[in-house]
Amino acid sequence: MRSSITAVYAAAALAAAAVLSGCGGGASSSSFAPSASTQQSVPQSGSNVRSKPEVTNYYLLTLDSLGGNVSFAININDSGQASGTSLLSSGDVEHAQIWENPPRTVDLGTLGGPNSAIFQYNHGAAGQFVGWSETSNIDPYDENFCGFGTSHICLGFSWQHGKMRSLPTLGGNNDNANDINWRGQIVGAAETSTKDSSCISPRVFDFLGVIWQPNGKMTTLPPYSGDAVSYAYTITQSGQTAVGNSGSCAAPSAHALLWQNASSPINLGNLGGSVNVALDINDRGQVIGNSDLSGNTVTHSFLWQNGTMKDLGTLPGDVDSFAGGVNDEGQVVGESCDASGNCRGYLWQNGSMTDLNTLIPPNKNLNVLFGGNINDWGEIVGATVNEQGIESAILLLPRGGAHGLSRGTSAAKSTLPESLRIRLRDPRTRLWDLRKSAIPR
Repeated sequence: MRSSITAVYAAAALAAAAVLSGCGGGASSSSFAPSASTQQSVPQSGSNVRSKPEVTNYYLLTLDSLGGNVSFAININDSGQASGTSLLSSGDVEHAQIWENPPRTVDLGTLGGPNSAIFQYNHGAAGQFVGWSETSNIDPYDENFCGFGTSHICLGFSWQHGKMRSLPTLGGNNDNANDINWRGQIVGAAETSTKDSSCISPRVFDFLGVIWQPNGKMTTLPPYSGDAVSYAYTITQSGQTAVGNSGSCAAPSAHALLWQNASSPINLGNLGGSVNVALDINDRGQVIGNSDLSGNTVTHSFLWQNGTMKDLGTLPGDVDSFAGGVNDEGQVVGESCDASGNCRGYLWQNGSMTDLNTLIPPNKNLNVLFGGNINDWGEIVGATVNEQGIESAILLLPRGGAHGLSRGTSAAKSTLPESLRIRLRDPRTRLWDLRKSAIPR
């Protein structure tokens, strides 16, 4: 998501909540858009749309881990800084990490507990990062809010200049931070003090999407009409628009939502199923996310724009797809998976989905497992998995010339570890759960 840096600086003075659903066959287009009157205030893409780039080829750069055999990069900002998560050498603890000048990596540490992670976006200025971290305090309700498998309280964090600070809740014990923009506005979700009997154990409290403002105030993002909880993933550089989902505490991903100015949310619709999440939005108002098809047996990536939700389908032979991120050029990256849970990263642009493995020099051992995000320079981050099941963070750098596989050639799929494929067979598997599922507990 790129906006004018000058404009941003002139105007300015990101769950374990079980909310993300993800991984689709076919390329049919389906629209369950809100009424035209509801859409009037929604960002529209129009005559200022840039000409779309053609599929290119990429250098593949493997990024350093923090000592363990699993690492992945989940975001890259327009300053070229990548962020993600890695196992430490002990093999049972994970930390949030950044690559400031790839492949140089920095361990962001924790808020006092054993684990931390970056599972979502960081669209802010250089050196600003957000994520989740356990504290040294024990959660009296043992909610395992961030999914690390411990009893520690988990809070969203903001990291800058080598220091990590925690973000306040809405009266509960836990929260998540998922994105930050150039203004320093952070978006995510925070627990309230409301106990909800509909929550599925170990969840106890409701939670709401929030924006932590630079002045220390918190702005709540209300659920869709009739829903009890909400969750936010991304905020635009203007700070006026955020996307996420809402539902009940037991089923929080019922509606994919867009909020403008923190007002009543707009329901973006669905592809026929009951599990729907809006993940990312660019500064042209294009939203990407994941939606179950009718029957809730498979999930497809979608692109929503101008009031219409488009099914992005899957790569040939696959059944599910997960969206990762979208840039201001309208390029989408993510992950496409077959019925056995074997996955490969994709790049979608100009109405077509391409296997990322066909856009890099042929490699005897590596398979690009997913595309985590793509910045406005076309740089892509994600992860590869080798024949031994070791997952490594990667950076794909665009380059001219033809050095990948011939157009139309299918790259060989890697057979993933059984534990990961089992997770992928669940149609309600969450994208961040997928990324964490490769990390042993």
